[in-house]
Amino acid sequence: MGTKGKKKGIVTLLSKEERDVRYDIIKHSLWIIVKCLFALDAARFVVLLLYGFGDIGLFLILAEVVATHVVLLGAALIFEKCYMRFDLSLNDWSVLLIINGVTILALMGDRWTRSLAFLSVLPVIFCMILKDIKLVYLQIAVSVVMAFADFVYVEKVESSLWKDHMLLNLSSVLCAVILLSGVVIQIRKYTHMLNIQTTLDSLTRLHNHEAFYRELDRKMAEYKKCTSPLSVLIADIDNFKKVNDTYGHSYGDKVLKVLAGIFLEEESERCFVARYGGEEFAMIMDMSQQDAVTKAQTIRRRFEQQQIPTDSGQVNSFTVSIGVAVCKPDFASGRQFFEKADEAMYRAKKTGKNRVCL
Repeated sequence: MGTKGKKKGIVTLLSKEERDVRYDIIKHSLWIIVKCLFALDAARFVVLLLYGFGDIGLFLILAEVVATHVVLLGAALIFEKCYMRFDLSLNDWSVLLIINGVTILALMGDRWTRSLAFLSVLPVIFCMILKDIKLVYLQIAVSVVMAFADFVYVEKVESSLWKDHMLLNLSSVLCAVILLSGVVIQIRKYTHMLNIQTTLDSLTRLHNHEAFYRELDRKMAEYKKCTSPLSVLIADIDNFKKVNDTYGHSYGDKVLKVLAGIFLEEESERCFVARYGGEEFAMIMDMSQQDAVTKAQTIRRRFEQQQIPTDSGQVNSFTVSIGVAVCKPDFASGRQFFEKADEAMYRAKKTGKNRVCL
């Protein structure tokens, strides 16, 4: 999940969707860390109970377990409260600061084995959501130092009886693998959600303007390789400004959703539909000119037949003007291709509306 949006100075301004996704990733990752460490400490306690505590006192063990979890639980709760209250920016540096801090806390809470040093990989994994190669290299260097420091720490404070204990080391490795896997799953899950959020129109749930041009460019590249039929249409609701002015924006949104529903029902493996912007909808079709015009006429007729009630009970019907264009080898770009459909749509508007023009 790369940083999007505008830059002001050296500060990257994230969209609300990106900040919310980063918040969800960090929040769930913190709870995964707490749960995994709790399970790890429980397993270690059982091992030590079975094999004898040696020179490790029971009170000291319990104190370490409780202290670590209290601090990490506190960190998770404080993070949630601060985000909701102060609307934290969660830029790249703050994300890494939080995760490095939590990783250091987790490593400091363990002085029994050297195996938990694997957790130093955690901040590197978080660089996956930042996609900044300089930060990745920097974090790798920091993580190497962190792992080395943890190894030295364990060597100094713990006896070889425990740091070389097979079951303790095995439980630490297993915990680290589960923890890191859980975090990776969270990152994949929420970045997928972000991709969906940033490519769908919030009102109609159709693809948005950006997703439309991305797909059109992809289709154009395919067309240049095999020249299979490719068409595009743009539909504009007639006199839509009067709809908002007369009945309000809430009713206007209702009209938009009706047309979006028709486009969605007409979508197939051969069609890609999007809300181009405002009251304009677009469709990319793997179709010949004749089939594309037929599809456009179907959409026009279906929308004309819709009876859309207002809150007061009045029922209205509306029309749509549609422009269709067929791809040609001399089109230099997807935008040039689409401009032909746009020009056809304006011809439909000028020649009486509620019609399809090429």
